[in-house]
Amino acid sequence: MFDFILIASAIYYGLEIILFLIALTKDEWKNPVDDKNLPNVSVVVAARNEEENIERCVKSIAEVDYPKDKLEIIVANDGSTDRTAEIVQNLQKNIPSLKLLNIETSVSNLKGKANALAQAIDKASGEFIFMTDADCIVPKGWIKGMLKYFDDKTGVASGITIIEPGKIFYGMQSLDWAFLLGVAAAVGKLFKPVACIGNNMAFRKRAYAEIGGYQNLKFSITEDFALFKAITQTEKWKYSFPVDIETLVISRPVKTWKELYHQKKRWGTGGLDTGPLGIGIMAGGYIFHLLLLLSPFLVKNLSALLFAILLKFIIDGSFLFKILKRFGKIRLLKYLPFFELYYIIYVVALPFMVFFGGKTVWKERRYKGLKHLKMIEPR
Repeated sequence: MFDFILIASAIYYGLEIILFLIALTKDEWKNPVDDKNLPNVSVVVAARNEEENIERCVKSIAEVDYPKDKLEIIVANDGSTDRTAEIVQNLQKNIPSLKLLNIETSVSNLKGKANALAQAIDKASGEFIFMTDADCIVPKGWIKGMLKYFDDKTGVASGITIIEPGKIFYGMQSLDWAFLLGVAAAVGKLFKPVACIGNNMAFRKRAYAEIGGYQNLKFSITEDFALFKAITQTEKWKYSFPVDIETLVISRPVKTWKELYHQKKRWGTGGLDTGPLGIGIMAGGYIFHLLLLLSPFLVKNLSALLFAILLKFIIDGSFLFKILKRFGKIRLLKYLPFFELYYIIYVVALPFMVFFGGKTVWKERRYKGLKHLKMIEPR
């Protein structure tokens, strides 16, 4: 019986990923960008103790292919205790469009990153707000590339971000991000949004104002998806998930297993807000990966296990190949065996991490709770 259930779950998982793969093969409509009539754009970066990253990030934004007189860069210094603010001030000497906003108070009882973003967006003058993180670099075509996915009815778009490879540990993370964000984009194209990434997001300031901004949202540890969902739930605005090399953002990896644990716990906790669709999609993958983990102890016919593993490698590899080929990153597939082993364990462990893993730690701040998260003020 176990062998039959394992094979059945493998086939179900395979069909699910094939469906997502088909969704990504469809060409998405693009709106031609008129270089003579470009909108004003503000790029917002929330930074907390990012002295190692902020210069690289800001310079990549300043070098995008976009008129300098229509580009504003705002760094929200979120209580940094290192040289983040000093570095930004030095960069201002050569980047006139760069503004530093020191976050010293809270608005509307907002906490953490949402508070920093809300204050920066309120100061932003652009018709479109772009968001990325201090540990990211953006491509030269990022802004124009993202604007191609906006028509008059589009309110928000979120692209793909992958991790810089290097060590096996980093390459594994890169495949993880490509896979998860690829699935999120596919589900969004087929059904409705269940996830997005805030370090590669753009939205109309008008759409943001109409939902009342972060000040009107329930606190979430994944504030990016809370905002994306609020804009799309109005049913006035459409959304887009570009899987496009022009909009591909590159992020630095976490360096330790402990950091990775807290990152995944944060994402998993935020995943509770995805609703029945998101949880249902995750459930199919969870059951399959749980059965794979139990197979060495319960499987009777080794061929059943080999079939399940081979199918997973082929399906996951094909899905990642489709995404990575579009980004010119096929060489990252060399990390596939390491990713697969890590992914099986991580998927099975995630619910235990979320419900029994203690407080969530992110950027030296601690959060408690599940559905009603609260930030614990540092002592």
